[in-house]
Amino acid sequence: MVRFALRTESRLLFAALWRRRTMALLAVVAVAIGAAVTSALLIVSRDVGYQLTGELRALGPNLIVTAADPMGPSPLAGGEGGDARDAGAAATRERYLDEREVRARLAEAGVDGVPVLYALATVRGHPVNVAGTDLDHLRRLHPSWKVAPGPHASLMGIRLMRRLGVEPGEPLTLEYANGGHAKVAVGAVVEAGGAADEAWWIPLADLQALTDLPGRASVAEARVEGVPSAIEHAVGTLERGGDMRAVVLHALSATEADLLDRTRRLMAMVTVAVLFAALLCAFGTLTDLALERRREVALLKALGASRRDLVRMFGVESTAVGLLGGVSGWIAGVVLAQLIGREVFHAGVRVQWSALPLVLALSLLVANAAALGPIRFALGVEPAAVLKGE
Repeated sequence: MVRFALRTESRLLFAALWRRRTMALLAVVAVAIGAAVTSALLIVSRDVGYQLTGELRALGPNLIVTAADPMGPSPLAGGEGGDARDAGAAATRERYLDEREVRARLAEAGVDGVPVLYALATVRGHPVNVAGTDLDHLRRLHPSWKVAPGPHASLMGIRLMRRLGVEPGEPLTLEYANGGHAKVAVGAVVEAGGAADEAWWIPLADLQALTDLPGRASVAEARVEGVPSAIEHAVGTLERGGDMRAVVLHALSATEADLLDRTRRLMAMVTVAVLFAALLCAFGTLTDLALERRREVALLKALGASRRDLVRMFGVESTAVGLLGGVSGWIAGVVLAQLIGREVFHAGVRVQWSALPLVLALSLLVANAAALGPIRFALGVEPAAVLKGE
């Protein structure tokens, strides 16, 4: 009996919408447009964090770890964002970090970083800024650096290479003030656009041996990501014990947070505006549809239909409109999100399937809110007056 009743209601619903398919289609289109824009912006908004993080990661490290209470800045704390790092990356010749301890502390804090030892050496009578570090790790922290692909024994800044008049592969002798010396082959050229272009980057162990500073580092360059609370937790972990100082380059961190916040707020405002416009369009269309059914509503009331029956009838119709609009809008939104990704970010945007339930829920909410007008109209119909033609 219940199955028969449901089947009968389904047939009546289909017949009611099919007879006025033009008006019903307009309501579906209104909801679909709102769902399309909403789904596109949700997909882009959730993926934009990864996109912006990838773009801003090219700026390089945004955290410098030094020995506590350093006396002066390092001459080589450069690269992308060199001015900020020069001001924040302080290390002295008297105070150094313990390489093993700083690596352990970075791992405990969940921060991607690498120790760097700075020294001033002499090459062919010219003073040269030398930095010892894990070269492969350093290149990962500086994705914007222009370096020839492949492994390299050392990396030399393009300006330094031109000043010395040397070529890649040429062996040079590094001489340090304590009398230490080492022969190192010139590796690949580095174009960083900052102080790194005046430096010679060699393996950390080699520079430690040259300067007679085994297991020591001047600073650690790192990149910390996440919400401000996560950054504060990482800084607290690095500074625990008071022997280290972690300096966050707030200019870069604030840029990331500000861009993400502004982008998501803009998308949220556009989404609300589009959904409100879709609600108004669907409200007007469904209300016009109800006006055309005055005699049908009056006849149902005359035959004994209760207020609950009328509310259920219009509610089921609006739910069908919401589902059709939501599904079709989601499909269109996925296509629109890909278009936005290619035109704005020049990259594909991953489909966020977790946003589908939210889009369908918002579509149903819009459609059912738009049905309040027709329901109110239907409940106010006087059967006798309408059936008389008044």
